[in-house]
Amino acid sequence: MGISAKKQKIIRKTVHSYCVGFGFRPPYQVLLDGEFCRAALEKQVYVKDAIPDLLGGLTRIVVTECILQDIKSKGHDYTSALVLAKKFETRKCPHQKEKKLVSASECIKDLVSTNNPEHFFLAIGDNQLKNAMRKIPGVPIVIVNTRKKGVGLEEMTARSKQALKEREEEKMKPLDKETARLKRKLEEEENKDKKPIKKKKVKGVNPLAMKKKKKKNPPPPPKKTTTKK
Repeated sequence: MGISAKKQKIIRKTVHSYCVGFGFRPPYQVLLDGEFCRAALEKQVYVKDAIPDLLGGLTRIVVTECILQDIKSKGHDYTSALVLAKKFETRKCPHQKEKKLVSASECIKDLVSTNNPEHFFLAIGDNQLKNAMRKIPGVPIVIVNTRKKGVGLEEMTARSKQALKEREEEKMKPLDKETARLKRKLEEEENKDKKPIKKKKVKGVNPLAMKKKKKKNPPPPPKKTTTKK
């Protein structure tokens, strides 16, 4: 069952808010975990198409080696979820570089950190992880819709809305004296670098062309010749 036009409009507005306020840009990066994969399979959601349709733009669905190992460690019940997760791009994480893999939730927490620098959408099913991520501004969460066969995007949290409001207010503030001085200096340097455009001189009328043409005297009449009788 597809998303209604009204709901789709709300989702597009939310995505736009993340773009304006937190610097998200397509292709959107979507980091998913094993719980999300399992829930999607149970609801027969075709993740590869459903998520791009939801976000309305190009997406890159990714996992990490930590996430794959975490799914594998959960045994036979998660075999299909592991197969699904392996279909997506495996993104390198700090734990893989250090050769010290951690749980999926720890890996995601480290990647998101305190300000989500990589601008991840999180497609996660772990409820504890969701609660932790909701406390961080600028972390959109994609969910499997339990009532319908599809995916959804959670509404922006109060913390994210507050951070968005503060950023907008910061943009509206007048520049402090030092910033204004540096801005003026930069503008002056830019103006110096610009070469002045030379105006073409308007040429006057050629004085020679203004001289009156001299009238030529008519040629003398031809002489009459007399013939002898």
